[in-house]
Amino acid sequence: MKLILAIKTGFSRSVKSWKGILIFWVVSFFSVSLIVAPLKAGLKSSLGSSMITEKLMKGIDIDVLGDLGVNLHSMYSSLTAGLLILSVVAVLLNIFITGGLFDSVKNGSSGFLSENFFSASAKNFWSYMIIALMLYLIIIALIIIVVVIPVSVVSNSDSAPEGIVFKVLFISVSVFMLAMTLILLAGDYARAWKAVHPGNSGFKAIGFGFSQTFKTFLSSFPLMLIMLVLQGIVTWVMIKIIAGIVPVRGGGVLVLFLISQVIFFLKLFIKVLRYGSVTSLMEQNFYKKAVEQEPSVISFNDAADLNIEFKRESDPII
Repeated sequence: MKLILAIKTGFSRSVKSWKGILIFWVVSFFSVSLIVAPLKAGLKSSLGSSMITEKLMKGIDIDVLGDLGVNLHSMYSSLTAGLLILSVVAVLLNIFITGGLFDSVKNGSSGFLSENFFSASAKNFWSYMIIALMLYLIIIALIIIVVVIPVSVVSNSDSAPEGIVFKVLFISVSVFMLAMTLILLAGDYARAWKAVHPGNSGFKAIGFGFSQTFKTFLSSFPLMLIMLVLQGIVTWVMIKIIAGIVPVRGGGVLVLFLISQVIFFLKLFIKVLRYGSVTSLMEQNFYKKAVEQEPSVISFNDAADLNIEFKRESDPII
């Protein structure tokens, strides 16, 4: 019941925050354009009006690509540097916008207001930066401890039986993915708690995030699995559509672009749905804890109002 209510409430709040999702999409689109536009111009100047494009339509031809010579090498260098810059910019923008999104999906938020959105983004930026950096460090440490070290030890062993490397790799990756789910859940709890308590530090939020993750494991972990599966399905559909369509004219390219952007917007919506659902679950746990530990603090009317609020947000949107 708690899980279903969290998802329904998160869906309601995500729909109300559609303008924030649109901002997220616009920022992501222009960030990618910083790389795509120069790359397109470079390819156009290199290919010109030659027959290379027609040959490439039949598949990747190494000889044809080799004919590009120095131009291809310069484009590769620019693309590598551009991707590095884009990655840094994307991380910073994601941290900034996430602050506004978590603020817009918390309980008591009066719909989407642009001034509140950007104010919360700026107010929580450094704390969310600390949370993100700590999570990245934990992920890197997990990769080294759980995946790199076991696989390296087994692969360098002369007495290791045949096929053991693949088995160890499979087990290591499985354990890593399980740990990654818990880390993402802790990060979402930390940012949701920070949105409700803007005066506290990012370090305290991280502590709360991991504490809440393990205290509410039985309800939190299935919720995160559902959200990640939904995101994975949307990503798989996007890859299948893009890989299965080979546009030959301008109209086909436009249709492919529009389809990919609609699916990408849906993926962003599911991400915000995850934020709203985790926030709603955290609020339910707070309410239950307050009632169990200090029942005299919450009056009957307050409890009724909170139940009405959850019911109202979980009702289907017409």
